[in-house]
Amino acid sequence: MISFRALSGHPEVDVSATGFFAQQVVEKCLKAVAEYHGIVFRRTHDVDELVDLLLQHQVTMPFPSDQFSMLNPFAVILRYEETPYVSISLTEMSKLVDLAHQWARGVVTA
Repeated sequence: MISFRALSGHPEVDVSATGFFAQQVVEKCLKAVAEYHGIVFRRTHDVDELVDLLLQHQVTMPFPSDQFSMLNPFAVILRYEETPYVSISLTEMSKLVDLAHQWARGVVTA
């Protein structure tokens, strides 16, 4: 989360780098909730797969299940040098990061 916040405050940083860290925050939040519920998950960076897994285990989410889908392409940009076009603003990214973080924090500290 710190890396995302630091990069999102610098306009000269490419959106793909910022998006990568936004995706990482959301991914780690989903994995934390899965771990809290004792759900075993495979090694993946696919937030849609993680959301689907949580839903299969009846984990309630206070947002639409496809909420984080637009961050999925950022999981591969820095790892595999692919550069898919993704249209998302830093404001939208920040909202998604905050949503995932607040939800996960509420679940695992309840």
